Amino acid sequence: MIENRLFNTLTTIVDYFILNLLWVLTSIPLFTFFPATAAMFGVIRKRQLQKDSQGIIKDFFTMFNENFKQSLVISIYWGLVATFLYFDYIVIHPNSSIIHLILYIVLIIGVVLFCSISIYLFPTMVHFELSWKVVIRNAFFFSLMNPILTIVLLLIAAIGLAIIYTYPAMIFIVGSPLAYMIYYMSQMFFNQVVMKKEMD
Repeated sequence: MIENRLFNTLTTIVDYFILNLLWVLTSIPLFTFFPATAAMFGVIRKRQLQKDSQGIIKDFFTMFNENFKQSLVISIYWGLVATFLYFDYIVIHPNSSIIHLILYIVLIIGVVLFCSISIYLFPTMVHFELSWKVVIRNAFFFSLMNPILTIVLLLIAAIGLAIIYTYPAMIFIVGSPLAYMIYYMSQMFFNQVVMKKEMD
C-alpha cells in the first residue's frame, strides 16, 4: 500500500517534470507560448478529471494541436494590449501634471484588470468549449465574480514569476506546479458557477 502510494507520487512528479519540459521547449519560438501553455493546462485538466491518458507527451501534443488556432489568435490580441499598456507606461509621467496622474491611475487599473483576466484565460480555454471571444469575455467575468480568488491566483503567479526571475533555471520546474495550482482552484470555482447556474 505504502509502496504503491510512493510509486504513484514519484510517477506524478516525473510526469509533471516532463510536462514542464515540454512546455518550455515548445514555448521557445515565443509565438507558440500561448498554445504551449494551453496544452499544459489541458493536460493538467485531463489528469484532474482522471480521463483516459495516452501518456504525457502524446496528451500534450494533442492538446497543443487542438488549442493552437484559438490560443494563437488570443495571443495576438493579448500582445497588442500588452504593447499598448507598456507604451502608455513609458509615455505617461504622473509627476508632470494632474492629467498625467489621472491617466496613470487609469493605466494601473487597466494593468490590474489585464493581469486578472490573463490568469483565467487558460483555465477557461481548456475547461469550456468556447470561441476565443467568449473565452476572453468569460475570463473577464470570472475575474470580477470572485475577487478574493483572483487576488490569490495573481499572488501565486507573482511568486512563481519571482522565483523564475531570481533563479532562471527554475523555469524547468516551476511552470507545471504553478499551472496545477491555478487550474485546481479555478476548476473548483467553475464548478460552483455551473452548479449555481443549474440550480437557477
